[in-house]
Amino acid sequence: MKKIALMIALMFVAALTVTAQEKKADPPKTDAKPAATALPSADEILDKYVKAIGGKEANEKVTSRFMKGTFEMPAMGMSGSVEAYTQAPNKSATVTEIAGFGKVQQIFDGKTAWEANPMTGLRELAGSELAAMKREADFHAELNYKKNYSKLEVKGKEKVGDAEAYVVMATPSEGKPDKLYFDAKSGLLLRRDSERDSPQGEVATETYYEDYKDVEGVKIPMTMKITNPQFSFVIKMTEIKTNVKIEDSKFAKPSA
Repeated sequence: MKKIALMIALMFVAALTVTAQEKKADPPKTDAKPAATALPSADEILDKYVKAIGGKEANEKVTSRFMKGTFEMPAMGMSGSVEAYTQAPNKSATVTEIAGFGKVQQIFDGKTAWEANPMTGLRELAGSELAAMKREADFHAELNYKKNYSKLEVKGKEKVGDAEAYVVMATPSEGKPDKLYFDAKSGLLLRRDSERDSPQGEVATETYYEDYKDVEGVKIPMTMKITNPQFSFVIKMTEIKTNVKIEDSKFAKPSA
């Protein structure tokens, strides 16, 4: 779910930047606070995170997932539905249907990635966009931070809402780093700041993860709040099924 939210955010930046540029929203504020005690290492933070979401064994037991939910962009009066199909090791397909706008798709078949929406049409991703998609499509990405990022640095401690969070800068071998905020108490991921390339240039997004629920032994955030300088939207999951059979056609190249 955390990966799906970021994918959808990037799709809508590509599709709606021109439409939404007059609808700018102020992003939630995060107040920095100096750490009073010695910081844990990145390994310690990530180990606590894996335990918080159910542990390595429980996560590895899940090899496919279907998710269904709602999409809301209140400032623009837009709403719709979201369906996401993910399969180990790294296949992903996300389809968002928006009333009055149409279908938005982002698909990765394990090697090739595509985006399709009514405003920009169909395009194949390459370069840093493709590299980012590969990381996001990793089904067990929560277990594979060391694999997907060449450098992990603990940068301090900040507030995310009312919670104290450890900040980890995760730098990939290709593309801009992600800034990850892990709850100092629970260990759960609360926020991710990302910068990605798009047809409209570099895009910065903040994603907030809320309402974690246990689904077949793995904790998943049921609510995502995504914001960038152009617009904000919310994704809420209403149905999640694990270890389901997913047809290969779900990961095929979208029609133009």
